[in-house]
Amino acid sequence: MSEGRHTRGAETRRRRNVIIVAAIVVGLLVFVVGYVLGSDGGEIAASSSPSTTTPPSSAADSPSRSPEPSSSPEPSGDELPDGKYFVRLTDLQGGQGGPHLIRYDLAYYYTGDEANRIAASRGDETPVPNDVYVVNDNPKLRVVPLADRFTVQYLPEGSGLTDTVPASQDQFLVWLGETQQTDFPPKDSTYWWITINGGEVTTIDQQYQP
Repeated sequence: MSEGRHTRGAETRRRRNVIIVAAIVVGLLVFVVGYVLGSDGGEIAASSSPSTTTPPSSAADSPSRSPEPSSSPEPSGDELPDGKYFVRLTDLQGGQGGPHLIRYDLAYYYTGDEANRIAASRGDETPVPNDVYVVNDNPKLRVVPLADRFTVQYLPEGSGLTDTVPASQDQFLVWLGETQQTDFPPKDSTYWWITINGGEVTTIDQQYQP
């Protein structure tokens, strides 16, 4: 009788131990699974959140400023695209069985507020005299052909005129080529507007200077 009770007691203790061990194993499994899921979720959240780090600034990111005169950058090539340009005419080339070529010095002509702004940026007097400011820093000379038919407007030397009058092509050519005395103004103190059309000069207009 006592042996039966002893056997049942041992079986009861074994079942209890098995239950305890199973509970411990289940608890460990739950802990491990929860830890893994928690870690993955944190990594996913971290990778999906937007970055707020601002990259360090560099000279390449900052806006660049062009040197003055900023509104008229100096062209680098010898041939200018079609357009109207402020120039000083220096001499005449070609013409012997080919087109006449004029050599010129490119400059820049400013008036009003822009003239004062450019002059101030270059350390010159403001307000500028006569409301006009001329920049001619680059000594580079360029050459462009004259069209077969071109027009010239000029101010005859000593006339006192402020409005230009027409000149013939021949008058202009002998003046620029210095082959004949004319009433054209001195080349070294006179500026002109030339119009380039199709790669050739089609109009030449003297700029009045008070």
